[in-house]
Amino acid sequence: MYMSLLQFVIIVAAVIFILFGIDLYKRQKATILHFLVFFGGGATLVLFALDNSLLNKFGSIFGLARGADLIVYISIIVLFYLFIDLYNQHTKDTTNLSGLISELAIQKAYDMYQNYPPIKRKKSNKDMMLFLIRAYNEEQTIEQVIDEIIQAWYHKILIIDDGSTDTTPSIIKRKQEEYTDAIIIVATHHMNRGGGCANKTWFAFLRQYAKDMGVDRVVTYDADRQMDIGNMKDFYHTMQAKPAELYLGSRFIYGSQSDNMPVMRKVILRVSKRVTRIMYGTKVSDPHNGFRILSRNAIHRIQITADGMHYANEINEQIRKKKISYEEVPVHIRYTDYSLAKWQKNSNSIKLAIEMIYKKLFFR
Repeated sequence: MYMSLLQFVIIVAAVIFILFGIDLYKRQKATILHFLVFFGGGATLVLFALDNSLLNKFGSIFGLARGADLIVYISIIVLFYLFIDLYNQHTKDTTNLSGLISELAIQKAYDMYQNYPPIKRKKSNKDMMLFLIRAYNEEQTIEQVIDEIIQAWYHKILIIDDGSTDTTPSIIKRKQEEYTDAIIIVATHHMNRGGGCANKTWFAFLRQYAKDMGVDRVVTYDADRQMDIGNMKDFYHTMQAKPAELYLGSRFIYGSQSDNMPVMRKVILRVSKRVTRIMYGTKVSDPHNGFRILSRNAIHRIQITADGMHYANEINEQIRKKKISYEEVPVHIRYTDYSLAKWQKNSNSIKLAIEMIYKKLFFR
């Protein structure tokens, strides 16, 4: 029987496909399902390459005029499956790497805390509050942010240095030496991991040591000076009037204010509110506002897995699933050229939407 060049290439590719699957299975790099996909797919390709009429008959079952079209469609489906499967593995490997980086950062941060001398100061509600700041190359703003927190009479700060390569670490060290009546702890990520990983490090640290530090609640606070320390009064007022485990800052409820917010940013945030309700069933007006206050109980209940900004979606999802009580608080957000250039790019919203869909539908 005459064999065309195309048939020969398909058969060779199929054999390689089968051998590749066997090799992966032997090295325990693939499950039995992966093996069946590789072996079954390769064997089917060989069978169809040797008998074109069989391929055409099989294709007619699906209403296709040519059996070769069926191979194309099946190949696209298989490739999509393999891509998602490989991306899942990559995501898990990335999560494991972040976990190791977090563990190193947590231990060194606690060692730093233990080396602080006892600070004699009259106890107040503010001493039971810990500010959490993620800093990645924030040399332009980190000093002012630390100053405004301390000058508002808060004395406990935990900073994640998320792999900064500028002078951010030296500025923080200078502030530690300046404010001898405050506790400023630094947990250092030796490579940049993102906002989600910073939250994972915070939460893991606090689950172990918050009680020992006399911390009842924590404030997540940006390092780019977008947030207004004056809003803490509004948070306290809401906490006294409406007890809850979690307090969420909002740019879209009565009493809130946003300076220089771009129109497109408003549109994106409005859309994100609708998407959050559809995807997670959580009715919050500003799902991606980073100004939050969490109780120790909320920290123990919320589990963060994402390294990037998808962590905000995870919080919104767990609010509903774990029935975490929450209240929204109006906040004042200041948009500057600096913050817009660094963090607030509209393209980030597209990336976040893609990750949301991937995590919701495909990640296992």
